[in-house]
Amino acid sequence: MQAYSKRLIPLVGAGVLASLGLLAIGLAQQTVAGPSAMLYGAKVSSWAKLGANGQVMEAGVTIPLSGIEKAPAADPNHQGMNMQMGPEVNLEFPDAVKKATFLDHMELWWEPLGHPPDRYLTPHFDFHFFGLSASETKTIDCKNLTAPTLDLTPQGYAPAVPPQAKPEEFCVPLMGFHALPLSEFAAPGQLKPGLFDQVMIAGAYASKFAFVEPMIARELLLKKQNLSMSVPRPPVLGRRTLYPTQFNATYDSASNAYQFVFSGFTMTDK
Repeated sequence: MQAYSKRLIPLVGAGVLASLGLLAIGLAQQTVAGPSAMLYGAKVSSWAKLGANGQVMEAGVTIPLSGIEKAPAADPNHQGMNMQMGPEVNLEFPDAVKKATFLDHMELWWEPLGHPPDRYLTPHFDFHFFGLSASETKTIDCKNLTAPTLDLTPQGYAPAVPPQAKPEEFCVPLMGFHALPLSEFAAPGQLKPGLFDQVMIAGAYASKFAFVEPMIARELLLKKQNLSMSVPRPPVLGRRTLYPTQFNATYDSASNAYQFVFSGFTMTDK
């Protein structure tokens, strides 16, 4: 028994030290809250997880499922894209995120009838995560019809304006130009048949990379499934900043809410 106890002592000591180490890591990290807004009676809020040195580890938005469930049906007179004067939610990230990373704010649009082209004619949410300030996005009026260059087009994405096309046909006010991943196409210039359920879009305007946009069908979100997508990045972002590489939408049954989380931040070199 005495020998057995002696063997246990080093193991117990190692366990205590490991626990103290994990505790120290936990104390070094902190979660900071950002602003909140209302989505059909549900409180949507932003937040960030910071590391020991204050670096941004995660930037997130909490979206209660009730806000998704209560999204209203379409007005029978509604046609095409949501033509109201602004998004349903305009939510800033915490200052720590805005100062150190590409992410500035989220603009959430509800599309009860979807919008053209046909693949996207299903009720869905457009979650625009802008790298521009909210005041700058309000000035996107599509008067600047400079088509995004290849330097602003992430690898694996089709040009936002197809060759020989008219830029004015592809610019969306308050948003800009939208580039789709090549995986959305059955052939060059031909989208896959059927309705989509999730896709990550990349946006640009006025020779600036403007936003990344998880576009997600309401029906898929109501299934309470977890989603994961890579975050597209253009060859030239135009500034040195921390940029996320991963996006996850995780359903939490305890809070009955989704956590939309950007992570894997790396410093851009250009």
